[in-house]
Amino acid sequence: MERIKQIYKKELEKFEEQRKNIRRLWNITESVGLFLYRFVEISMPKKILELGTSNGYSTFWLSISAEKYGGEVYSVEVDEKRFAMAKDNLSERKNIHLFNNLIENVIPILNEKFDMTFIDANKSDYYKYLQMLLEYDKLADPSVIVADNIKSHQNSVQKYIDFVTTDKRFDTEIENIGSGMALTVYEKTS
Repeated sequence: MERIKQIYKKELEKFEEQRKNIRRLWNITESVGLFLYRFVEISMPKKILELGTSNGYSTFWLSISAEKYGGEVYSVEVDEKRFAMAKDNLSERKNIHLFNNLIENVIPILNEKFDMTFIDANKSDYYKYLQMLLEYDKLADPSVIVADNIKSHQNSVQKYIDFVTTDKRFDTEIENIGSGMALTVYEKTS
């Protein structure tokens, strides 16, 4: 992974500078970024949906891994300032589609089914986001859902966790990566 960090040193330094100097960016840690990079590299999802762009740090990791095999990242951010930063930070990336809107407004209008979804937005809405993805048939069969902050915001995400650990369409493991991640495989039942 040191080679990847060296290749993208300039971009990663810019993200680090923003993390240090700008409040309320809510970026994942570098270790989570590296995990997402490797996870995408191995699973090779063609269409990735990210709910919660912030300034584009996690989007960047998803994008640089997905570009190797022609994968695309669709990312949604509601905050205009963070969206503007992400747009600037990711301007060189050709496989990213950014949306500046409420997640609830974007999910219904997407014309894709996603092989992977990364959820890192309003923690208390994880369950609602997943229900919308199901209602609007946006999850490929099978697909993977990675949800961040599962341990750090356990009370806020409990309804989501209860659902993905009891509904037979989901197989979920909680991992001690960063602030805790739920890795879920979704497959429709017959």
